[in-house]
Amino acid sequence: MNSATEARRLTDGVAWGWPAQSISGGAAGIALLHLERARTGAGPWEKANAWLEAAAREGASTGTNACLYYGAPALAFVLHGGADRPGYAQALATVDAGTRTVVRTRLDAAHRRIDAGDRPALGEFDLISGLTGLGVCQRRRGDLDLLRQVLTYLVRLTEPLHGLPGWWTLSSTGRTVGDPPGGHSNHGMAHGITGPLALLSLAMRDGIEVEGQAEAIHRLCAWLDRWERPHESGAWWPEIVTLTDMRRERPAQAGPLRPS
Repeated sequence: MNSATEARRLTDGVAWGWPAQSISGGAAGIALLHLERARTGAGPWEKANAWLEAAAREGASTGTNACLYYGAPALAFVLHGGADRPGYAQALATVDAGTRTVVRTRLDAAHRRIDAGDRPALGEFDLISGLTGLGVCQRRRGDLDLLRQVLTYLVRLTEPLHGLPGWWTLSSTGRTVGDPPGGHSNHGMAHGITGPLALLSLAMRDGIEVEGQAEAIHRLCAWLDRWERPHESGAWWPEIVTLTDMRRERPAQAGPLRPS
């Protein structure tokens, strides 16, 4: 189903039953679709405005659930697609202020955790819930000062901690079987270290660089090079690497799984 077909399916009125502030499963995501279509002349602004109203009906969360996909940062990401539209200024100012609060609070907590020598949760740094996603939001908003602060944190995240990568986590893998003892390195784009690598690299391509950024990119690439595996259809990487994998210098995963 192409975007135009899907947009038509979601055009007959605004479904107020959708979760409001969610990009991944609610009105904010549908608003983003209609806003991008309106911005490119493929759809009416009235439809985008109606879905934006639905997305903002509950306000904008700045709590622990706020992230790229939910709350003030999600609404900021959506609204900045129409930043030059008349009537959006007040809403943009509100969600931008909330987003700055969320990012600064998360950064303070992350730096305290690093200073204490503790392991990160996936939700601290990942794309879906963490600071990588919030950095993506700053890149879209054009808040380069706050983006640089996120990049500085990501550089620290890549530095070794107690003989393991700084992003090595004790968070659950979400598998139905028990989690590996001693934690793991997650390599997925949504929840793993490839999300931070992508943001660090895109920012550098944009000309936005902080101290140690190039070294951090090289560190991440060296780690991924270490775990790259050949396949007849191309290279693949294990979804996670465990302490057991590191001791035997090969992953337990026998072959490529979903392209995550």
